[in-house]
Amino acid sequence: MSDWLYQVRIRVSENLSESLRSGNHTDLAQSLDKISNDHGMSLVCTYDAFKGYCDEAEENGIDEYALYEWTKSTIENPEKKAKHLKSFAFYRGFEQIYEKELALSLEEKLKKLGKSADLLEIKVIDSNPANNPQPPR
Repeated sequence: MSDWLYQVRIRVSENLSESLRSGNHTDLAQSLDKISNDHGMSLVCTYDAFKGYCDEAEENGIDEYALYEWTKSTIENPEKKAKHLKSFAFYRGFEQIYEKELALSLEEKLKKLGKSADLLEIKVIDSNPANNPQPPR
């Protein structure tokens, strides 16, 4: 058994992103919420998470937030903002990564929804640094 933890991410259309973020849910957004809730998780927009991080840093003093400059420049870049508005991750409480079994169960349920014009990608990533780009120092 590996010591790596996992995260499930999805990439969605602009329409589905707006539905998920606004709470004015389409059928697909409702299905995603149900899958999330059934697994004790929440679906978090990457842009919103980045924005929340920057807001918190600005409230508490950016010196204590190592990724503040990188994150701030990311959300202020129109192309990157558009990309991250359509990217969502499943969190368990405040935990962004979790056991492989949970990630694979979540992935299986998501795949049963099938790919569509709105659900563009389902991805399971692990915490192994060799498999993932690392944030700037």
